[in-house]
Amino acid sequence: MKRTLAYITLVLLLAACGGRQNCTPSGSAAPMMPDYTDITLPCNIAPLNFEVEGADALRLEIVGGQSYHFRSRGPQLRFPMKAWKAMLQAETGGTLRLTLDARYGKQWTRFAPFQWTVSPDSLDRYLSYRLIEPAYEVWNVLSIEERDVESFKTRLLADNTITESTCINCHTANRGDGPQVSFMHVRGKKGGTLYQKDGQIRKLNTATDSTAGAAVYGEISADGRYGIFTTADIRPILHSGRFDKLEVFDASSDLILLDFENGTVTDAPLVKGADFQETFPCWSVDGKTIYFCRAPALPQPAGTYDMRYDLYAIGFDPRTGRLGDTLTKVVDAAAAGKSVSFPKCAPDGRHILLSVSDFGTFPIWHHETDLWLYDLQTGAIDTLPGVNGRYADSYHCWSSSGRWICWASKRDDRLYGRPYFAHVSPEGEVSKPFVLPQKNPRTYLTTLKSYNIPELYRTEESYDAAFVSRFYSRMETEKMHYVR
Repeated sequence: MKRTLAYITLVLLLAACGGRQNCTPSGSAAPMMPDYTDITLPCNIAPLNFEVEGADALRLEIVGGQSYHFRSRGPQLRFPMKAWKAMLQAETGGTLRLTLDARYGKQWTRFAPFQWTVSPDSLDRYLSYRLIEPAYEVWNVLSIEERDVESFKTRLLADNTITESTCINCHTANRGDGPQVSFMHVRGKKGGTLYQKDGQIRKLNTATDSTAGAAVYGEISADGRYGIFTTADIRPILHSGRFDKLEVFDASSDLILLDFENGTVTDAPLVKGADFQETFPCWSVDGKTIYFCRAPALPQPAGTYDMRYDLYAIGFDPRTGRLGDTLTKVVDAAAAGKSVSFPKCAPDGRHILLSVSDFGTFPIWHHETDLWLYDLQTGAIDTLPGVNGRYADSYHCWSSSGRWICWASKRDDRLYGRPYFAHVSPEGEVSKPFVLPQKNPRTYLTTLKSYNIPELYRTEESYDAAFVSRFYSRMETEKMHYVR
């Protein structure tokens, strides 16, 4: 019986090779680089170009409602843009079956078929990320780039080689249906927070005499009026004898609320002071709750290994611009020996995506960092075993529809962060991740920078690096004022 089944299997595989005598069937997965096998992809993504190392030629058959055939004379298959877009448009909502053959010398090998599901949930068209050296030695040569995910077009939003090598970070956009608002911090003597609303740009000094310092990590409310931020004394140290070499910790940290309309900064007793450290705030969908990370304060750096942050919530009244007077613990991570950071609320209000590490609050340097999905309705936590890689998965964001997530993952080599995507169903089911496609599939092997803090948004940013240079050197700064 076993011999009969083996014979039938061989016949079917040979038939799958089209009867070619020089085609050898293989049961192994297609050795694509990057790995784009068995994924859900958005209907508007750029071509998923790939390489099969060592191959002399490739041929790919894609079968859905129609059949599509692509060939290459080398190890890389780069899809023609026009044909790619026509295929996705025709197959949106369907499942495609892909069969890949690779020629090595005169011999063709056929790999195991795989699938693509073309989701009708489109991806926000623009993605920003910071390109930065992956280690602590060099931080003053960095840039922020904007990528059109429907093509391979990029442009520079900021480049600190033209702003006196100051730190530039946290390009963040709101995801509301109203005004398009974003912010970015440009540090240095002439710097400030770049606040953009519908193309109008302001340069803000968010530091006051009554708060610990300027705004750092944060988010803008959907209507663009308010911002909730951390103000912190952030310090790096080196580990000795650990798998991870760098640690970043907060010597102190509090939360501050910015009112961009009135130019004011305020806070509340529950989210300031020396007894606790608060950081990484984010808005709920309705703008009436602020989620953030909180831990009892410990002497630093001696207490770094024991710092474990839980997820908390505090109310907010958009009419008065006042924070509430009650705190609620939402996720008790410390009880599980874990520490949460970087909470991000899904636009549909159902879930919060978290970075979870063994300790501390700067997840990008912890190889064990994973993404967890918290269900606000049921309180259930999905540790996303099918999503997380071997090394740090962190710095995540949601698309404006809430159907996609993007994050910086170091899964490929532990050192370089790269932007990965996954589809999220309304029930919270998350698909297999895939990396942002590039025109040249070898881009990630030749780019010696990490793709840091990816951020999705719907309309292209209204400024570029040349403007940021003028913003830094010439634009007048507005001083924000503290209000109790």
